[in-house]
Amino acid sequence: MAKTADPSVETIGGYSVRRRERLDRLDGAYLELEHDRTGARHIHVECNDDNNAFAVFFPTVPKDSTGVAHILEHVVLAGSQRYPVRDPFFSMTRRSLATFMNAMTSADWTMYPFSTRNAKDFINLLDVYLDATFFPRLSEDSFKQEGIRFEFEDPADPKSGLRYKGVVFNEMKGALATPSAAVQRAVGRSLFPGLTYEHISGGDPEDIPNLTWEQLRQFHATHYHPSNAYFYTYGNRPLEETLEIIERNVLSRFQRIEVDTRIPDVKRFTRPIKAVEPYPVTATEDITKKSQALVAWVTVPTGDSFRQLSMKVLTEVVLSNAGSPLRKALIDSGLGTAMADGTGFQDDYRESVFGAGLKDVASEDAEKVQQVVLDTLELIADEGVDQAQVDAAIHHLEFEKRERSNAGFPYALKMLFTALAPYYYGGDPYDALNFDLDLERLQKARADGRFFENLIRAELIDNMHRALLTIEPDPDLEERRRRKELDRLAAIEASLSEGEKRRIVEEALRLKAEQEAKQDLSALPTLALSDIPMKFEDVPSRDTRVGLAAIEFFPQPTNGITYLDIRSDFAGLSAEDKELLPLFSRVLTQSGAAGQDYVQIASRTAAVTGGVGAAAQVQSLAAQEDYLQSFVISGRALDRNAKPFIDLLTDLTARLELEPKRLKDVIAEAATRLESSIAGLGFQFAVLRAHSKLTSEGAINDQLQGIGMLHVMRRLARLDENELGDLIKKLDGIRTRLFRAGAVRFVVTCEESMVETLQPLVAGLVDALPPGGPGGHPEKPKPLEDAPEARTAPVPVAFNVRIFKTVRYTSPDASALLVLANYLRDTFLHRELREKGGAYGAFAQAGIGSGTFYFGSYRDPNIIRTYEVYDQAVKWVTESEIDAEALKEAILGACGDVDPLESPDIKGRREATNRLTGFTREQRERFKQRLLMVSADDLRRVARAYLMVAHPVQATVAGPELVETARKERPDLFEVVAPI
Repeated sequence: MAKTADPSVETIGGYSVRRRERLDRLDGAYLELEHDRTGARHIHVECNDDNNAFAVFFPTVPKDSTGVAHILEHVVLAGSQRYPVRDPFFSMTRRSLATFMNAMTSADWTMYPFSTRNAKDFINLLDVYLDATFFPRLSEDSFKQEGIRFEFEDPADPKSGLRYKGVVFNEMKGALATPSAAVQRAVGRSLFPGLTYEHISGGDPEDIPNLTWEQLRQFHATHYHPSNAYFYTYGNRPLEETLEIIERNVLSRFQRIEVDTRIPDVKRFTRPIKAVEPYPVTATEDITKKSQALVAWVTVPTGDSFRQLSMKVLTEVVLSNAGSPLRKALIDSGLGTAMADGTGFQDDYRESVFGAGLKDVASEDAEKVQQVVLDTLELIADEGVDQAQVDAAIHHLEFEKRERSNAGFPYALKMLFTALAPYYYGGDPYDALNFDLDLERLQKARADGRFFENLIRAELIDNMHRALLTIEPDPDLEERRRRKELDRLAAIEASLSEGEKRRIVEEALRLKAEQEAKQDLSALPTLALSDIPMKFEDVPSRDTRVGLAAIEFFPQPTNGITYLDIRSDFAGLSAEDKELLPLFSRVLTQSGAAGQDYVQIASRTAAVTGGVGAAAQVQSLAAQEDYLQSFVISGRALDRNAKPFIDLLTDLTARLELEPKRLKDVIAEAATRLESSIAGLGFQFAVLRAHSKLTSEGAINDQLQGIGMLHVMRRLARLDENELGDLIKKLDGIRTRLFRAGAVRFVVTCEESMVETLQPLVAGLVDALPPGGPGGHPEKPKPLEDAPEARTAPVPVAFNVRIFKTVRYTSPDASALLVLANYLRDTFLHRELREKGGAYGAFAQAGIGSGTFYFGSYRDPNIIRTYEVYDQAVKWVTESEIDAEALKEAILGACGDVDPLESPDIKGRREATNRLTGFTREQRERFKQRLLMVSADDLRRVARAYLMVAHPVQATVAGPELVETARKERPDLFEVVAPI
């Protein structure tokens, strides 16, 4: 530990230590500091973790929906005083081994976080982030590129039609096309009138064109000052060194000022209100029961950690699982099929929001949904909250506190988001991080009386600041928006003089030239290839058997948590059964078992586990043109709950009980969730569909996660409850085929001390399974027809994917292909698709496991142009000179790709999979060594060998208008066009 843990230290450099506390959960320390001259706030979490993190965030409170805070986030990262290059942020992603690096805009703050395990990398990123946020260039060109600009359809032709261009403009067109975005708009406008939350901080495409460059610059001057800044650091780096860098590079150049970014409490309603918000659907959709109804309240202050904890526990009790009373009442009402977007507890505002409602409702039934919510809350308040469910909710909080996982997000930044609300909104961040005192207070309040019943009455039943929000499908919404935009542009174009038109052309061509100009990146800090760690950590294991079943134990310091996977090969299932695996994975954890109904099973799951999930997984082999087909149940539990945890898994695998009504509900909820998520799944669906046309592995993944899965779920949703008997037999047959004593293997990651305890418990599970091993002849689907395909969806943007067949991991060419993907993405596709084309994302991805390589674009306003860019990319890399520095950066990035951040919970299951599939430690280290030797000639060679094909396989998911426009210009572009 650094000297910051010493309680005698009152100042560090120019900072005063305002608070220092022991942080037992991390065997570390918590410090709150304030910079004496500027008033900048700083929280530091000191612990023995080498994944060090930094973040700075600013309260940003827009007064309109021009997206000023969001566009500023982009422009801030597009060049600064010390690093005056066009795109230092994306350049640093290529020069870093960061485990996380991003920026994000919320409803009322903008944040710039990163984390890395490399000490030199931390200093490099810290320097760039500080200069970017406090001293950005904020050039007009960056504003036009990232935010909004006028440009003609053909930038050089003033007769081709005036258009809006800009990365954020196109991003928000896609982001706002989802039902969940409509819910958030309705919550902000209805519950927070007159406050910043009634605006869309990300920007509304109708309002973004109203933003000017000068307004953007003024917003930065107002909000991005140390007196309005909140800093965060985490890890084992000496805090003194980090603070000295911040002081020297930033804070020494500022004086304290008054920055008023306060957000007042909302003026509470005297009576509830109603509001209707539309969301887009395609013209061919049946919209008779496609609305959402959400009842939402403004509740407790977000900065009050105790009241937040109380509401979170209450939300867990009434909504978290299938057996929770409010959730069950809503589903059992038959008014809808799944929980509405916005259901649950949201702390994204200064005052928190609680919501509950349903999807797939008729608009005229919205009042009935509200009545179910109010009646159920009255019933719970009158009859009392189930104390066992409260215990389960508190158990869940204890589990979250104990688990130190990097899954999904680095733990270093999870800690920041745990403390963020009280840190920003004036509460106690330490209490949020170390909530023992709040929990003790809550337990005492429970013991004293009807705490949760009174909370329901105070914050919900008697709280008149409530809105009934109806989110309605509108088949004409996107077309009206498109026509309104074109009419607005036509009016502007008609008012332009010939000189103004020439100026727009000149500006467009100048911006294009600037985008194409070679940058001098020498000012940016970087890592050398010698900074890359070349060895992978050894993950020890203990292998044993229980009868015919294999168990792999991976002893790890899991902080008292056991992680257990049950794996079975599903290759021998029939093609029809494999189509049912996505449904089976849901049914397995959402049904009754062993004489208990699904409510009782859900309660057991909540009470003794940290969660149980199931999924069919396809795992590529490193050396063979083949793949594993594994069905996996994954669960986790506190060590003290090991026996009831494994008893639960035993009941699910050996004694599952399926009944028609529950099955019908599970199907309906799954289908509804998919339908309402299509706009957000466009890229995933395009990638999977493209892969499905190339390989068997791609075809089965499309069945399990893509458009194929969506179509099967739609078909199942049309079955009547009386028609489910055969389906139940098939699902139960799948279970008995997968879970046999000789067909399962176990992967257990746990503390060393738990191995002897767990072995007999797992043996008991195996004994409960029927005898036998894996059966059936392995079946593999053929790739789908390779015809270029477009699928239409209710989105005003496109997702375009082109894919190529390459080689497997152990091939000498695989390393060059991974470097090539990084090189093309960072040097060509980013410039052509994002900077020039306005797409939010531009990708090149080498599937070094599956032997594939694809180009992809995300939230893209173009189709034809993008596929032309893919053509140009291959020609460019094979015919142009390879830039040596860019090649080094591509190698650096590739090394980071193959060495991701792990935590104990991840290491065991990943090591088990690596051993099965041939991605051994030796092979991975050999692959990494080959990365360092990739040359310019290698890039050109593999590009010619694998990417120069006459008829590449491609798939697009896009709005109908975009597809139709593309087909008119290029009738041969797609052979298959159909709704998604």
